[in-house]
Amino acid sequence: MTISMAWLRKSGGTQELIFASDSRLSGGGHVDQCQKVFGLPRKDCCIAFAGSTSIAYPFILQLQNVIEHHTKSLDRQVDIKDVKTRAVSLLNFFIRVHEGTIADVFASELLETSFIFGGWSWRAARFYVWKIVYKPALKRYIAIRAGNTKTASADQGVIALVGDYLPQFHKALKRDLAGAAAIAAKTYAALNLDFQPLRVLAKMLADPKFADRRGDLSGKIGGAPQVTAIYPFLRTKDFAVEWDIEDKFVYSIKGRVIADFELFENPAIDPFTGEFRTPVRGPRGNEIEAPGMMSGVSADIGWSSWPMGIKPLDLGKET
Repeated sequence: MTISMAWLRKSGGTQELIFASDSRLSGGGHVDQCQKVFGLPRKDCCIAFAGSTSIAYPFILQLQNVIEHHTKSLDRQVDIKDVKTRAVSLLNFFIRVHEGTIADVFASELLETSFIFGGWSWRAARFYVWKIVYKPALKRYIAIRAGNTKTASADQGVIALVGDYLPQFHKALKRDLAGAAAIAAKTYAALNLDFQPLRVLAKMLADPKFADRRGDLSGKIGGAPQVTAIYPFLRTKDFAVEWDIEDKFVYSIKGRVIADFELFENPAIDPFTGEFRTPVRGPRGNEIEAPGMMSGVSADIGWSSWPMGIKPLDLGKET
């Protein structure tokens, strides 16, 4: 199973839409390096899921194709709100063409499988986030916009969540935001989210209570967090998440642990603090910086500070 989320991050005068999830897929066993957040070809939106991969993966892959093969969708002539409508229609088409299913099992999988879709609307000049959930009475999926329903809490900013351990997540997030909420209440200011949801997610993934498959809660989530940001200037960025696996420091992008010899251009993020770093260089030694998000953070931490085994073998050669 899964925990996936999206929220509006406000920093200074800028807004970004952040998607995050765990990286565990389970069946007979489990794999902790699986992608659950997907950027779409038009670069202004993402989709994430929780639940059955047999429902989610074919749909998401074909959604990517639908956008890529339709010029007006690909170049963003079609606004994100209309893309959402097409995405829900495609998903409902897919569930209608499933064949050979066991009715009760398939019905249960549909209820367990939900999505978060969101991105930038050029028409409205703002971000939108929706939960896409199955309604048995209607026998189809519907989209529910975050911000005006239970997908968002009035005291927690605009956030949408799907998956497992949501009551525990909400409780931990409320506790994390207590100080900021008190200040906002005294000053009559809006409570804006930064990276508090990511910090709560990271703490849950590092806690055996939620990640141990043999534990009382069956360990339904696991792996490193995966993080993707969407910017108003129509660009998405996947982050390299700093993580520890069996006491070894690693970077993980979209759930996959990056091998020691790999060069990559993604900026890194500490999921517990929300701090950004540029711990690597591109193939030609170019410094990489997260657009609009690296102010006050050193752009080059230096090779001497690299964890053992992470430094590429030869910066002078492309790999």
